[in-house]
Amino acid sequence: MNKFLISLVLFTSLFRITQAQKVSDYTIDVQFFPQDAQMWGYSVSDQSFMRGNAKIEFSEFDTDTLTFFLHGELKIDSIISDNNAIKFSSTKIFYGIDYSNIGLKTIIDFPDTIKKNALTIYYSGFMNPSRARSLSDYMHIDKKEGVFLRGYYYSIWFPVFQNPGEDDYEVNFKQVKVKLPKSFNAVIAGELLSETVEDDIYSAIWKPGIIKTSNIQCTAKRYEIISRDNIFVYFSDDRQSGEKIISFTQKLKKLYYSTFRNVQNDSPLYILEMPEYGNISSHNVIGISSDLYKGFDTDLFSQLTIAHELVHPYVSIPVTKENSFSALLVEGFPSYFHLYSLNKISNDVKTFNFKEYMKNVENSYITKKRTGKDRRGNNLPSEKPILKITFDEIGQYKDSFILPDRVRLFLYHLLCEMGEENYDQFLKELFLFDTMNYDKFKSLIVKYLPHYGNDLNVWLNTNEYPESLHIK
Repeated sequence: MNKFLISLVLFTSLFRITQAQKVSDYTIDVQFFPQDAQMWGYSVSDQSFMRGNAKIEFSEFDTDTLTFFLHGELKIDSIISDNNAIKFSSTKIFYGIDYSNIGLKTIIDFPDTIKKNALTIYYSGFMNPSRARSLSDYMHIDKKEGVFLRGYYYSIWFPVFQNPGEDDYEVNFKQVKVKLPKSFNAVIAGELLSETVEDDIYSAIWKPGIIKTSNIQCTAKRYEIISRDNIFVYFSDDRQSGEKIISFTQKLKKLYYSTFRNVQNDSPLYILEMPEYGNISSHNVIGISSDLYKGFDTDLFSQLTIAHELVHPYVSIPVTKENSFSALLVEGFPSYFHLYSLNKISNDVKTFNFKEYMKNVENSYITKKRTGKDRRGNNLPSEKPILKITFDEIGQYKDSFILPDRVRLFLYHLLCEMGEENYDQFLKELFLFDTMNYDKFKSLIVKYLPHYGNDLNVWLNTNEYPESLHIK
């Protein structure tokens, strides 16, 4: 067999094995602080204790071993498939992307014993505060403080079937049920199906739906809740700040509806007061650390986080994954238009100077182009034109390079060239599009800027950033 065929066989085998371990569906049931906490055959404190089970369904698997990971303080109690116990082995490993730096790696050596491509994993243990210094130190389970767990990469509170560093993928989370002592409230992601209290046990059932594993967080605390217009704010004691957050979010929704695509966005948005460093966003859940929650009026970061998460459906233009505009539309548009909108209500956002913000974006972009590194010295993905970023590459670029800087600079340049009145009209026409292609986009732009064709080509099809396109 020649070298090419050998390489092809090896690649095909590797691809098959990688794909074969993908999960299609999760159904998760967890309980925090159970009154009858038992572990390893003796009584334990329920202060930081949890136990759970996860029913896992695979699209397919055809491998010699099946591997999954959990947080390092947890342990596997049993694995069952079609009422039969499955043999497994677990070891503690260094797991640098978990907040504790320790992971539990579990291997099933004979996955052919798994029936109907499904198994249920029973697990239990503790999740104490991290001993490794990081911005994720707030994550832990504590009966007095609450449950603060981020998704995969940080605190793996359900079995994850992918190796550290691998890109996560979308899975259908059919149901996540959470049980806690009464007076707690829990937030996962997606749709809240029910909340009940029975025999002093609070239960919440959530339906996250099709979502990446990294977006399945879990937060539970003795919260108070206020809501309007499908906006839910979970807070400790400062109701006034919560009311301000809801008013701000409602104002943005109204502006988005009138400025971009006039869709009725009835999806719920959950905004949570969190501990220090709890500024997180995943799916339709936004966390704001307590100090910033109380100073929301002057905290630009929290305002930008809410504005960004809210804007997605209003700036959506339907395209297939194969469309060259997919990355620009899916993450590029939201990365810019929430800034544009915040500027629109700048009378109420005293901390935001749009032009100054964009100049900082420009300076950062020029530095990245020159060095190939971000501000922390990490290597950036290779520079490529906006329309050369594929749908599958969005995750590499959306928070680091091109999508959060060059795209923003392009859309801001259009604003500066058109002027605000023409730009607003341009946007109304743009978001009437039922799909996108280059000629269609160009035709609309040159309607307002007749000589912009060459500049458009430079922005979208090259890596050039000539002085003529810089912010004046």
